[in-house]
Amino acid sequence: MTILRLSTLKLGLFTFFVSLLLACSTDNVNEPTVLEKMRDKVKIERIWKTSVGSGDDELMLQLTPVINGELIYSLDVNGLLTVLNRLTGKKVWTRELEERVSSGLEIDSQRLFYATFQGELVCLDLQNGNEIWRRQLTSEAISAPASNDRMVVVQTIDGKLFAFDTTEGIKRWRYDSVGPILSLRGTPSPLVSKKYTITSFANGEMLAFDNKNGSPYWKAIIGLPQGRTELERLVDADGQAVVDGERVYTVAYQGNLVALNAATGGEVWSKPVSSYNGVAVGFSQVYVANADGEVIAFNKLNSNETWRNEKLKYRRISTPTVVQNMIVVSDFEGYLHFISQVNGEIVARKYPDSDGVMGDVLVADDILYVYARSGDIVAYRIFN
Repeated sequence: MTILRLSTLKLGLFTFFVSLLLACSTDNVNEPTVLEKMRDKVKIERIWKTSVGSGDDELMLQLTPVINGELIYSLDVNGLLTVLNRLTGKKVWTRELEERVSSGLEIDSQRLFYATFQGELVCLDLQNGNEIWRRQLTSEAISAPASNDRMVVVQTIDGKLFAFDTTEGIKRWRYDSVGPILSLRGTPSPLVSKKYTITSFANGEMLAFDNKNGSPYWKAIIGLPQGRTELERLVDADGQAVVDGERVYTVAYQGNLVALNAATGGEVWSKPVSSYNGVAVGFSQVYVANADGEVIAFNKLNSNETWRNEKLKYRRISTPTVVQNMIVVSDFEGYLHFISQVNGEIVARKYPDSDGVMGDVLVADDILYVYARSGDIVAYRIFN
C-alpha cells in the first residue's frame, strides 16, 4: 500500500520534498565553493530594474518571462501580469488575474498561455490580457506551455501531455507516460514545431509526437534506472532540450547527455552526465552544468570534452544561456557568472538580487534580462 500511495504522490508534494532532500543532502556533504575575487574582463552595465510582482522565495518556481518584439511579459505567482518596454523598463500595462500561477508564460502571434495551481491551462489575448478560454488538466503544470500558433502543448507533473487548439481550446490529444515511483519535481517545456512535438519524461524517455493525432513518432532513452533503492534508480529529464539543425541535445539527472537525430530519434552520441537542468548550444559546442555544479563544454559533433570549469561546484548552477561569445549561469546566492565559450574562463560576475534568480536568463540585442525571486526584472547591457 505504501508504494501505491507514493506513486500517487510522486509528482506532487512528495517529490517536492524529495528534491529538497537531495539538495540538502548534497550541501551537507559538499560545501559550496567560495567565489574567488575577480575583476570583470567584459563591460556589463545594469540599465534598468523594475518591480513586476511579489516574487517567490518559497516554492522555487521557474516563472521565466517572455520577449515579444520590444515588449517583455511577466507573470508572478499571485497572478500579476506585467508588460514592460524591454529597452527602458517602463510599464506598458498590467492586469491582476487574481489566481495562483504555477508555470512560466508562452506567447504566439495572438495569444498568451500559462498554467495555474488549480491544474488549469489559461489562454489570454496578447494585446489586453482578456481571457479567451480555460481548460482543466489532470494536475498542475510548472513548466511553460509551448505553442506553434495553431496548437498549444502543456506537460503536467503527473506525467501527462496535453495538446489543445489555440483558437477555441478544443483538446486534440493526450499522452499518458508511465512514471517511476520517485521523480524530481519538474518537467521540461515541450518543443513544438509545425508537424511534431518533442519532450521528455520522468522515466528517462524522450518522445516525438505527430501533432495531428498525438501518435508517438519515435522514442529515445536518455537515462536508464540503476541501483537497488528507488532513490538510486531515480532518472529524470527536467531540463530543457535544444533543437540545433538536424539534432536534438538533451540531458537527464543520473542519466546521459545525448545527441539525437531530430527526424528519427536515433542516437548520434551519448556521454554519461548527470544534470538537473537543460543544455545550451553555441560555438559548435554543447554546454551543460552537471549536478555537482561543474560547467562543461562538449564538441557537438563528436562529444569530445572541450573544457570544464570547476570553480562553481556545489553552487546549484542553472541552465546555461548563450550570450555573444559567452555563456551565463546563475547560482543559489543570486550571482550571475559570465563564462567564455572559448576556454571556460569566468570573465565577469554580477549580483542582480540576493534572493536568487527565477527562471531562465533571457537575451535580446545584447541585453540580458534576469527575473529575480524578489519580484524584480533586471536588465544588463553587454559591451564586448
